[in-house]
Amino acid sequence: MAAPEESPATAGSKPESTAQPAPAVETQDAKAKEQSSTGTKEKIDLDLPSSAADGLIKKPFARPLDTARPPPPPQLTPDQDAKYNSVLKTVSSWTEVPTSSAKNAPTAPITDDERMFLTRECLLRYLRATKWNVSEAISRIRATLAWRREYGFEKLTPDYISIENETGKQVILGYDINARPCLYLLPSRQNTEKSDRQIHHLVFMLERIIELMGPDQETLALVVDFNETKSGQNATIGQAKQTLHILQNHYPERLGRALVVNGECGHQLS
Repeated sequence: MAAPEESPATAGSKPESTAQPAPAVETQDAKAKEQSSTGTKEKIDLDLPSSAADGLIKKPFARPLDTARPPPPPQLTPDQDAKYNSVLKTVSSWTEVPTSSAKNAPTAPITDDERMFLTRECLLRYLRATKWNVSEAISRIRATLAWRREYGFEKLTPDYISIENETGKQVILGYDINARPCLYLLPSRQNTEKSDRQIHHLVFMLERIIELMGPDQETLALVVDFNETKSGQNATIGQAKQTLHILQNHYPERLGRALVVNGECGHQLS
């Protein structure tokens, strides 16, 4: 699970801690608990692979290789830092946001979950995506919050999505050399008729892979394998456009690497 990003309430500065300082000497119970936790962790680590060097692996990868590291983020220039602070000041003042993307849509109080979404890293992604245009970044962030409300993330439950992934047409497995979690799309395993739930499935998987991003990681690696894909198993043009719109507008700067394998002329990549 990725370490939590800074929210606007904490971005730029660290709040003073109200917790009592830890005792200078640990109690025996605390030591025993730590040893037990470490022992369990080591046992789990020994049961899970770190690479496929020894052949076919049928277990999940616990973490990236020790040598895999996200590229360090570039240092902000004084101008970029000022623009970030401007966006931060605006979004921190929001008390309500639209309930849908419709024009003149009613608003409702912003929730704690939505405030947690507005991390420092999130604001910077939107600024980079808009080439550091402050007003456009603010507008797009607000539009994304409205879209997430309208899209109904609460209905994207495992039970609802389950039928779409019964054949494993989308798989989250392993990490690339920059510690990006990998999402595999396998169109040949298509098992349902064209519907909005197929797009919901992709959004569900995007949310899960974001949860698996480690510290300092903001992007994913996408692998699309067209092996044995037959006519009619690819996304429609309408689905491709809808997917592209969602990725560009509501998951900006999230795609770190994309690879298409076994592709042929005429395949559509959604």
